[in-house]
Amino acid sequence: MMKMNKWTMALAAAGVVSLSSVAQAQEAAAGADALAASTTLTGYVSTSYTLDGVDAGTPGGYWRSGEDNNQFSLDVVSLTLASAQGAGEYATGYTVQLWAGDAAGDIGTEENGSTASTVELMQANIDLRLPIGNGLDLKVGQMGTVVGAEVYDYNANAFFTRSFAFDTEPTHHTGLLASYQVSDDVSVSVGVANGTNNANTNHRQGSNVLLTAVSYTTPDSLGVLGGTELYYGGVWGAEASASTDEGTDTHFFSATVPVPVEGLSYTAAWTVVDNSDLTVASGSNRGDSNIVSHYLSYVINDKATLNVRYEHGNLNSGTAPGTASYADNIDGLESLSVGLDYALWDNVTSRVEWREDSGDGLDDQDVIALNVVYSF
Repeated sequence: MMKMNKWTMALAAAGVVSLSSVAQAQEAAAGADALAASTTLTGYVSTSYTLDGVDAGTPGGYWRSGEDNNQFSLDVVSLTLASAQGAGEYATGYTVQLWAGDAAGDIGTEENGSTASTVELMQANIDLRLPIGNGLDLKVGQMGTVVGAEVYDYNANAFFTRSFAFDTEPTHHTGLLASYQVSDDVSVSVGVANGTNNANTNHRQGSNVLLTAVSYTTPDSLGVLGGTELYYGGVWGAEASASTDEGTDTHFFSATVPVPVEGLSYTAAWTVVDNSDLTVASGSNRGDSNIVSHYLSYVINDKATLNVRYEHGNLNSGTAPGTASYADNIDGLESLSVGLDYALWDNVTSRVEWREDSGDGLDDQDVIALNVVYSF
């Protein structure tokens, strides 16, 4: 029932305002209140100190390698405005995430042909649901990719430094992704996005890439293998430039296997980059890359977690920052990262990380990083 105060009733009785206009105004205000109530603002601040042990030059080959070395850095301030998708047949939602700071210029989401800045859009997308079967979920706009074991967000990634595999994979897409939960154990996703083989985002006009993903959790009837989480993600047909039809296919496989040790988890990941365009304008080698990654995480107690990452394979990306030897071509790649997270304060991730990389004919590179992330 519509409620009005005495002043509003007096104005209505005098004919100054109409009851219908008052009702419409109240309904609009109620709708705005409901929208505001469903909207959340979250984010985090990440700061770090990186010390490198490279004899000559700076570390290279992975995302942000060699940047801010031997100094303090305000990595990023991340702000996310979102409204979670509800459970209705036509439920909607949205996510808008902004990055500000040194790392923002390295995510590659700036407008095609423009220069990156210290404030960039990480993602902006709309969630829509159609009442088809169990519910078909659509995501439209700029979104994260369907491949890879690691992410940009410092508060969500287990390591401060990113893997070599992360640097070979696309990380953003602008397009449409449809996802369907076939059963409790199986889900599939198919999408189309703007195409380029830029290692960060797909936004070149005139071509499209195909996005595919499927996840499956094995049944308990498989015994020790029951509960294994299997995943495949693919980005197909990313073209290098408008002048060529040669392109890049990225395939990602992962398996998270239950371990009979309390507090211990293990994930194996395999990234394959099939690149038919072997050269780019800069002359850098863009051959195939093949990287296997192993992730171990052990919860020591309610405050401390130990994380270990080991990678091996070959890298031919030509896209990474840092020294040319690690940026363009690495055969016999080996990389070991060990990190300790300790929850000394509420809402704060504080960690120390050591990393060593090596490759055939290359000098070893070592990095020690301290990272503090406050999430709100």
